[in-house]
Amino acid sequence: MRHQNRFPRHWFVGALSLALAVSTSAAEPTKTPKPAPTIPEVELRGQVVCLAEEMHRLHEADLPTGHAHVYGFKTKDGKFYTLLRTKLSEALFDDERLRTKELLLKGRVFPKSQVFEPTLIRSVRNGVVHDLYYYCDVCDIQSVSPAECACCQGPVELIEKPR
Repeated sequence: MRHQNRFPRHWFVGALSLALAVSTSAAEPTKTPKPAPTIPEVELRGQVVCLAEEMHRLHEADLPTGHAHVYGFKTKDGKFYTLLRTKLSEALFDDERLRTKELLLKGRVFPKSQVFEPTLIRSVRNGVVHDLYYYCDVCDIQSVSPAECACCQGPVELIEKPR
């Protein structure tokens, strides 16, 4: 008469496979991801421009009549940066009033590029630096966006407040 095992053979094989997998993965060194390199913040002073139009003006780049605007930033010393469109910089693209002002931008220039990510937008009027923000007086809420108030869906007002 054959001896009956309590556990079927496939359970034993499964348990052995699991133990082998656990011991193999424990033996492999874990690789920790390298932190992203820190990119220092810079401060740029100048004005938002259409890069296509500036390249046409300076270098006679051939532009179609109804070209799309490619917004960038021209510094006081004549350098050009491509603006990265983010939640914090959206106003530079959406609010024409900001494109007429002298601005002081803080942010990062990504390595090996002229791509600039603004993180803080201020204006300069008569030599005085101003904080720029949008304000809903109904809800008493400040915002970085010219979009409707997130609370009441009403209009917001552009505020320039001397520092």
